[in-house]
Amino acid sequence: MQYFEAHALYDAVPAWAAAALGLGYRWRLSGSNARRIGLLSMPCESEAAGLIALGVLRSDLERTTANHVDTHFDLLLRTCRERVAARMRREDSSEETAWDVRNAVDDTRWRFVAYDGDLDAIVLELAKHRPVVKLKGKRVPNPHGACRRYIMRDYAIDWQLRDCPLPQLPQDGKALELSAYSDLPGCVGPILEENLRRSYDGLVLVGQGAARDSTYMQKFYAAGFASADRRLPLADLLTLHHSERKYIRRLRFLNERVHQDEAVHAAWLVVADGISALLCAEKLYPASDIIGVCNRDASAEAILQLKDWLNDIIRYYTDTDVSHYLSGEMQAGMLLRVLQRRT
Repeated sequence: MQYFEAHALYDAVPAWAAAALGLGYRWRLSGSNARRIGLLSMPCESEAAGLIALGVLRSDLERTTANHVDTHFDLLLRTCRERVAARMRREDSSEETAWDVRNAVDDTRWRFVAYDGDLDAIVLELAKHRPVVKLKGKRVPNPHGACRRYIMRDYAIDWQLRDCPLPQLPQDGKALELSAYSDLPGCVGPILEENLRRSYDGLVLVGQGAARDSTYMQKFYAAGFASADRRLPLADLLTLHHSERKYIRRLRFLNERVHQDEAVHAAWLVVADGISALLCAEKLYPASDIIGVCNRDASAEAILQLKDWLNDIIRYYTDTDVSHYLSGEMQAGMLLRVLQRRT
């Protein structure tokens, strides 16, 4: 495959880009269960973090456990309890009309009500129902009861949480294209085609502006891989802005200024784009593996923060052989350090 960035097209993938992609793809090969932190030093800002994340994503497409189909009901139940409790704390909860989940089959919107332990089911009411109405200038309980529905464990994948992708595409949904991922350089394992139709949040990318038109995100649209007459932007391969109703997502993006409650799923690996993102990732996911891309042209303040953080954690970690994560020699100007938690 060829590689492009901005207005340049390379007949061969640059060594630095291949090394970043390979680092992500080979991360699991160490065979250790101890937590690891990888630090990739780059001379300047680049799309290296996106390439690392793409390598991990490509590796995840090979794994039977890299999806949330079997655990989707548990996510719905946890979210149900959180949102119902939040409404009870608000004074205006009786007039709440926002929807929580969408039924992917009939496209109706519903609101969480409770969990029925006897049925092992989540109770819903139609989102447009108002528990309180005005009658003769007074607020009174709505005399018309709400339409109720239940989410059963065996049919949980038919329900989509607001602001989240579908856990699995219906038959008429557009799956990820096998050819877009099968030919990525250095990624040779067989892809499980069912994963091309299933979402996964176990991989997280932490960076700056999340909006598609932000300067930060544009670097992921201006670079990518090409073959024949086709270009595959890095952002599309990473499923960064899949916004259609019937869509899946194989990576979760978080802004480095994110709040803790936005970390929905536990992540097995977090890729951090920059020093601020690395420190954010450590706070949000203190038990997850992290690969941080640290640019040497960062501000003096950021570099001092990185040094202080390393000095604080280094007594709990030991350096490991980085050759496990590289398919060849790294390009001059790139430095890799991998720390593993002491057992």
